[in-house]
Amino acid sequence: MRVAVTGGSGRIGTYVVRELLSRGHEVMNLDRRAAKDPPKGARFVFIDLGRRELVQPIFEQVDAVCHLGEIPSANGPMSPEEVYAQNTRAGAVVLQTAADLKLERVIYTSSCQAYGMWEGSATTPATLPFDETQPLRPHNAYALGKAAMEAYARLVAEQSGLSVAIFRLPWVPVEEYSHAQAVLLREPPAKTDGFATYCHVIDVAKAYALAVERRRPGCEAYHFSAAEILSLYPLAARLAAHHPAYPKLPDDWPVFKSPMTTAKAREHLGWEPTWNFLHFYRRRGGEFPAVSDFNAART
Repeated sequence: MRVAVTGGSGRIGTYVVRELLSRGHEVMNLDRRAAKDPPKGARFVFIDLGRRELVQPIFEQVDAVCHLGEIPSANGPMSPEEVYAQNTRAGAVVLQTAADLKLERVIYTSSCQAYGMWEGSATTPATLPFDETQPLRPHNAYALGKAAMEAYARLVAEQSGLSVAIFRLPWVPVEEYSHAQAVLLREPPAKTDGFATYCHVIDVAKAYALAVERRRPGCEAYHFSAAEILSLYPLAARLAAHHPAYPKLPDDWPVFKSPMTTAKAREHLGWEPTWNFLHFYRRRGGEFPAVSDFNAART
């Protein structure tokens, strides 16, 4: 397929471009800067995604779009209104243009921040574990923009028949396992932000390729998470210490299992996480601290 990747020079986008190329797709990278180490075979197009007159001629040359080209957080130099305005404008142009041109598939990159349980928010989850039906409760301009664009994606899907996959991503690390990281993991955590969930960029890139290749009707949201959390301390103990108002995990919930369920991505896309930092730790003979170590450190 011919695929446009907006933000293809970014931290995640470069891996998405490489993965698509490795699977035989023709890729165009739409961004405001070229990649530092651009993959061979991808065409770079400098573009302002907020201007439809520039976006449409490019989209007329492709079958599908992976949209990652937005401001990646609320923590940068831009004001909240700038983050919201730029992200929603780019997202609306991408989605509406793709719908009007009747492209085969769009993957929209949302964020778990839209749930309101990331980035230090005090929002309490409705249930634990949780799937994609968890209510969206954005708590900053970035997260609100993601929630707004998810609603826009559903609108254009209903009105035009556009096939849209919404990716709600937790933290996406690009680092490989290291001894320094193992040492850091042994430190008792001072907080539990986002349930210590993550999904390695290698697995995320594969998810984009699978979503491009496995088109489904309508608009669907998906979770992507490593099988286990990024912590040597049991999740239930961490949540009890840092978030006592949260619902309790089931008694039989595995100690380190991610509370973000990914069954839908497995069923619809054939996706499975392969990268698990705790697997690396176990293979190297690392010992896991006891719950008492965690509680003792807190007191």
